[in-house]
Amino acid sequence: MITFDIKQITAVKGKQTFYQLTIDDFPAYNDEDDENQRNEKKKGVLDWYEEELEVKYQKDLHMIYAYMQRVANNQMVAGSKYHELSRPKSDQIKDFEFKHGDLRVYAFQAPGGKIIAVGGYKNRQNKDINRLRSLKQQYLDSLK
Repeated sequence: MITFDIKQITAVKGKQTFYQLTIDDFPAYNDEDDENQRNEKKKGVLDWYEEELEVKYQKDLHMIYAYMQRVANNQMVAGSKYHELSRPKSDQIKDFEFKHGDLRVYAFQAPGGKIIAVGGYKNRQNKDINRLRSLKQQYLDSLK
């Protein structure tokens, strides 16, 4: 069984809080760690994605962070750069796509913000969206 947690994305600050999903991540905490220190020791899907990203994509990811910042502050972002994904009527939780160049970052709605669940590329959109929905459902089931 997969163990989920969330890590706050401290680089994005605003009225909405952005998190990234952590999957089977068991950081070594010590008793003196405060909440911020514990958060920074976690490693989430966006951390992994950023680590594995080729240098040529760094600018695109920087732009995606800028779009997240705008969304976090309830500011407009062009629909070509950020939009809600269509979903089955039975799915009550909204899904979102951030994109710039060939990069894609997928999130779902959370109370007071969004949770980033998948980072991907343009040529893998369908697979990444399916993975987003699968991880979202598994995460929500784990909360029950």
